[in-house]
Amino acid sequence: MGDEIEFSKGYIKGYRDGLQDAWEELSKLASRGYSPTELQIMIRSSRPALEHKVEEKIAQIEKTLGRRLFIDETSQRKPVSGIELTPGTSILLREERPEKAPALIRSLLSSGSKLLSISRMHPEQLKTRFGLFGNMIWLTKSEYVSDKETDIEYVSPNSLPVLAEAIQQFLGKNPGGVIFLEGLEYMVSQNDPRSVLRFIQLINEQVLLRKGYLVLSANPIALDQRDFSLIEREMSQVA
Repeated sequence: MGDEIEFSKGYIKGYRDGLQDAWEELSKLASRGYSPTELQIMIRSSRPALEHKVEEKIAQIEKTLGRRLFIDETSQRKPVSGIELTPGTSILLREERPEKAPALIRSLLSSGSKLLSISRMHPEQLKTRFGLFGNMIWLTKSEYVSDKETDIEYVSPNSLPVLAEAIQQFLGKNPGGVIFLEGLEYMVSQNDPRSVLRFIQLINEQVLLRKGYLVLSANPIALDQRDFSLIEREMSQVA
């Protein structure tokens, strides 16, 4: 929530400053006695210079932040074809890295759904690389204090009951919400595969009851084929 508020404030400030700059530039041109036709020509010819200024500003901010501001090309892909986004559905995306999942999730969020992400990938990477914002749980055995201001929590992959409770509470407060699960391979390596299967079954039940969505990104090569097949059977759709 904190990141979304700061983003909104920054967007409004940038929008206001841009309008102010444009108004001042137009006022300067109009005060010089140009005809309407001459003004149109000058405004059109100044567009490349404006775009160059924007690029310079982006480069300056990226240098200060030490990271890129825009999303990777992989996250710009269109939602997965053949997937029906029906409330109460669970979707398994067979992929080595979460490349198809972000676009699919953003299409759900654009319709007003809220997001709970449970991932092995650090939440900051989900934000900067894929443009995903919402409630974030990072799967890690390192001991951190959860950051309530940024909606990031740190949970051990062994704490399946804690994760299940978090999902239940989230969907209870946000019917129609999206659960994004990334890091299934890590969870299986830290738990008995049957426990992870029961965990997936529980999520599916909650998603069905609350008319939500489960998007599971997993690499089948990194898992035992039998374990993966059992999980695959629990999902509504596989792509």
